[in-house]
Amino acid sequence: MNSFLDKDEFKKLEKDYPFLSRAREILGDHPTELEEDNFTIIDIETTGLDPAQHEIIELAALKIGQKQVKEIFNTLVFPLNAIPPHITQINGISNEMVAGYPGIKSALSDFKKFIGTDVLIAHNTDFDINFIKHHCLLALGQQLSSPNICTLKLARFLLPNLINHKLSTIAHYLKIPIPNAHRAIGDCETTFQIWLKLLELMRKKDINSKADLKQLGLIC
Repeated sequence: MNSFLDKDEFKKLEKDYPFLSRAREILGDHPTELEEDNFTIIDIETTGLDPAQHEIIELAALKIGQKQVKEIFNTLVFPLNAIPPHITQINGISNEMVAGYPGIKSALSDFKKFIGTDVLIAHNTDFDINFIKHHCLLALGQQLSSPNICTLKLARFLLPNLINHKLSTIAHYLKIPIPNAHRAIGDCETTFQIWLKLLELMRKKDINSKADLKQLGLIC
């Protein structure tokens, strides 16, 4: 009987007769590809907004699969230049804190090994991914070619009526607590919790695979 839940016939009926959704709860439902697959959620802290002028001072990543965190990566990065005081005021990362941590070449090398071939998830990939791409090329002479999903763009698609789609705004709307805002590992955790909520919204819209996201232009 369970296999009938996956048939298009049932999905069409379910749209017209919402009570049928209870059958999924009672009989069970197969996880979607997006719920089952492995991804790596990433976030960075930097000394500014321009990758050509500013540096990465923290890298964090969560490997996830089956809606669970599997592995954690987190490191501060010792920059070439001093961290400006106004940046320390934003994220709490000081020059004293980064002393003794690896430089960008070593940190990015370890980071790239950690993410492997996973599809990356970040909130505002235009910032995080482009920053990492620039510094991978500069420090390692290597390209970062990982496919990526932007939860900011995804939230704009799924939650179009929000006043804005900042990480904090989405988290507040979805009733997700925000631990350690403006630290990379804290923002990774918030992005992960948002991703879980967005998975529920995607399932309702029958967006269940990376191919579905690609068709909508939501995976790059």
